[in-house]
Amino acid sequence: MGVTWHWTATYDLAACDRLLGGAEPERKGQASAHYAVGRSFAEGVSRYVSLSDRSWHAGVEQKLRWDGRPSTVRTKGARACIGIETVNIGYARDGVPAGPDWIGAATPDGRRIFRVEPWAEEQIAMMAAVGREIAARWPGIGPRDHHGHHDLCPTWKQDVLGFPFARVLRAIYDDPEIPDVWSDVWMPEGRQRALARLGFAPGPVDGVWGPRSDAALRALQAAAGLEVNGWWTTWVCWAVHDMEAGGR
Repeated sequence: MGVTWHWTATYDLAACDRLLGGAEPERKGQASAHYAVGRSFAEGVSRYVSLSDRSWHAGVEQKLRWDGRPSTVRTKGARACIGIETVNIGYARDGVPAGPDWIGAATPDGRRIFRVEPWAEEQIAMMAAVGREIAARWPGIGPRDHHGHHDLCPTWKQDVLGFPFARVLRAIYDDPEIPDVWSDVWMPEGRQRALARLGFAPGPVDGVWGPRSDAALRALQAAAGLEVNGWWTTWVCWAVHDMEAGGR
């Protein structure tokens, strides 16, 4: 039903392979994925599970399913979506300092800001190749059916905040017209600006996500027919785009 993108929180593909790949991975019976994409062509791509089979890549604390609706046991990400791990150390924290080019991105509830490692150019090319393989096998999966682990498990999981969805999807589907509905709203200020443009009165555009911004987001979700939960997800990103395109 969709594709769930993850990050490994490791520095290399070998560490992910030890955890998830091979006959006796360290997390056997606990976690898996269909693919893991290294940071360079030299590392390449590992395939852990066939596209005809399920992989256990999402489920714990999952709140939403592939389309943003509430999740049930039968709609866990592991049952319904292709799981792709991408080698990325994740966000800056003790022992992992941010580099000068790291990306600022907020959690779906807007309360926390992370500095996220960007994805490498060769890695983006390999992610696109993996995506094309998936699209060939499952042609019903389109650009709007891709999401991050953080979308399924808002505030519980942080991967993949700041993900270059537009670049990857344009390459997968060979369509440069796929809009970038994500990057302008990675941070709270961008979300507030989008809400203000649409007339939802988030209060001051100051990057502080408080009760007024939360109420404005919930009003947008209600108007768009989404679940009213106060989480800024990829489905909200698309709703903003659609409302602006429709001249709301």
